[in-house]
Amino acid sequence: MGFILATDTSCDIYRSELKARGIEYRPLVYTIGDDAFPDEFSSDAEYKAFYDEIRAGKMPTTSQINIAEHEEFFTMLAEKYSDDILYITLSSGLSSTNASAVHAAQTVSEKTGRTICVVDSLGATIAVRHVVDEAERLRNEGVPVVDAAKQLEDFVSHIQTWFMPVDLMHLKRGGRVSGPAAYIGTALNIKPIIFINKVGGLTVTHKIRGVPKAMAFMADKLKSDSAEVPHKFYIASADSEYAEEMLCRAKAVRPDCEGEIGWIGPVIGAHTGCGAVGISFIGNKLREI
Repeated sequence: MGFILATDTSCDIYRSELKARGIEYRPLVYTIGDDAFPDEFSSDAEYKAFYDEIRAGKMPTTSQINIAEHEEFFTMLAEKYSDDILYITLSSGLSSTNASAVHAAQTVSEKTGRTICVVDSLGATIAVRHVVDEAERLRNEGVPVVDAAKQLEDFVSHIQTWFMPVDLMHLKRGGRVSGPAAYIGTALNIKPIIFINKVGGLTVTHKIRGVPKAMAFMADKLKSDSAEVPHKFYIASADSEYAEEMLCRAKAVRPDCEGEIGWIGPVIGAHTGCGAVGISFIGNKLREI
């Protein structure tokens, strides 16, 4: 292998699967009430239980991985392995986790003499899955860590990710949507369409009436903006009743591509609430928004 591949758990790949693929990980943390939990999910039941907590009225919060925690993680990897390290993080446009990882990597690299490359995914959940998949391919092909990091920095800018939150009242409770906007949007069945923009932040691009039209919009984006070469796309689900339909719509427009439903885990699900659905695919050009 060309390097040791590691990530934080914003990728929402089952932790048991990460282990099976030889990918090290550092759990992110979410809090419900006074209790903090590591994001260590490896089953549908664990994800469903998290969303059941939200349905019961709980309002989870999340926290970043700080510099000290990253230093501890990188030191462990340097002691465990003799190869260089490539680490993929949650978007810098959504969290300071990436910045703390960069700082910690420099410190541990100076102490150990090991090269540690930190790659900003510029994404979250299913968007990070694309980056992990590509990094694994590069690792397995024996690409040197610095070259792999450079290739991934270009690759992430081609990932196109669209989300549709469903529960506007959850967004209101979390302070992400104003009260009037949530009430009016709910009454009129308006669904915001959110794009992960070119700096890895979130941009509301459209407000569409009704779930079917919103899903049709996202499927149209896959049809018009995805790369011509067949590739895998991911459907994101916050325990969403619409995930299967979104997958069918996507397959209808790109039957040549493999598609898979993936969970939106607690790190992002704490903010979207239940029911959100989205799609992420490799674009035919760089993100423009």
